[in-house]
Amino acid sequence: MHAEHATRGEDDLAELYRLRLQAEVWRPAADEFFAGLSIRPGSHAVDLCCGAMGVLGSLSRAVGQRGTVTGVENNAIRLKAARTFVDDANLANVNIVEGAAALTGLPSGRFDLVHCRFLFAPTGQPDRILHEMLRLLRPGGIIAIQEPDGSCWNVTPCNASWIRLKSAIFGALRAEGGNFNAGRHTFGMLTAAGFREVSQRNAVLACHGRDPYKLAPLQFANWLRPQIVGRMLMSEDRLEECIEDAIAVAADPRTVMTSFLVTQVAGRKI
Repeated sequence: MHAEHATRGEDDLAELYRLRLQAEVWRPAADEFFAGLSIRPGSHAVDLCCGAMGVLGSLSRAVGQRGTVTGVENNAIRLKAARTFVDDANLANVNIVEGAAALTGLPSGRFDLVHCRFLFAPTGQPDRILHEMLRLLRPGGIIAIQEPDGSCWNVTPCNASWIRLKSAIFGALRAEGGNFNAGRHTFGMLTAAGFREVSQRNAVLACHGRDPYKLAPLQFANWLRPQIVGRMLMSEDRLEECIEDAIAVAADPRTVMTSFLVTQVAGRKI
């Protein structure tokens, strides 16, 4: 195997690990979010850019055995991982299809619930995605969006390398047209789009001890490494130094990481 292929395979495995850890960490918040939406058993739901597992389990439970969940994913690695997860978890009411979040190819007005999580932030296409979500929803259906707001994402005691990594992550997304703070805008977007009963709740975590999610900044930084270095937000050597420091911070049981907010916004289509 060529070294380049080996590195790519390692990167893919690291990204799948990040996505699965993220899904597990935020699963209780997703369960609570869906529980508050009065989703009727037997509903038909779609999850855009479902990732390696995302909220598929939570949605499966929310719609019940008579309901269906369609997960949409266009990345080949994540698509395969999602199908494997669905099979392994025996989620008989979940189907994974290949498609783009802003152009799914699914029928209009078919779904009782349309959901996405952490999709507006990296893509920089919230308007296009919202338009597709609106198209998929039946009248009276529920739209549900979960996006980050990085305003409270920090570590205590304060660490300079950790702050630099956070700044580089935000800058790399911004340079590519994304917005790590997309969660600040979703409530206003749904209101402006004419949804009714628009509501918002926020989820946040405190990660202490040896919680693996304390490594989130370096996982994001490794995922965005080409953009961080390519956009000259940080040199390769400086990035490695900051990542090493972040690993030490995460391993220190005396440190506490407050996660970014996850804004959970929902509304009903007129």
